[in-house]
Amino acid sequence: MVAPQVKSERGTFLITRNDAPITILLVDDDPDCRMLVRDAISGCKVSNDVHEVCNGLEALTFLRKQGPFASAPRPGLIYMDIEMPGMDGLETLRQIKADPALRDIPVVMMTGVCAEEQMKQAAAFGANSYTLKPANAEQFLRTVLASTNYWLTIHQHPEHHLPPELCRR
Repeated sequence: MVAPQVKSERGTFLITRNDAPITILLVDDDPDCRMLVRDAISGCKVSNDVHEVCNGLEALTFLRKQGPFASAPRPGLIYMDIEMPGMDGLETLRQIKADPALRDIPVVMMTGVCAEEQMKQAAAFGANSYTLKPANAEQFLRTVLASTNYWLTIHQHPEHHLPPELCRR
């Protein structure tokens, strides 16, 4: 097991896991929201691949490498909205976390829904994080920046973590 690699590419960084880039999947029906998240990730100076889908059903199709997503990479991080047409984010989260092949992928619920009941349901279904989309664009960018930095560089995962000799006991 190796620590995440940070490789400079034209002033940006590519975060890798075992020398493979960590892919980010955005699941949101709002194209403007997806653009803001992409811009924020770019602001992190991270050049990792970002893939986008518009709803929960498309997300599951992507994750299961079905249909048009047969050659899709396995994401190392998912940002998902709750309120989407068709299959909403909570049901999608429930299905991701119920699937042994997918449950280890960190899922950040990034939503405008601040209802405690939905927060509790997301936690019960296994959300790794629940963040609100601030109405202020600058704060929204800071939220995505902090979350991306945490999940790609700070969070320790079985496939990308610090080697034991670099850890303090």
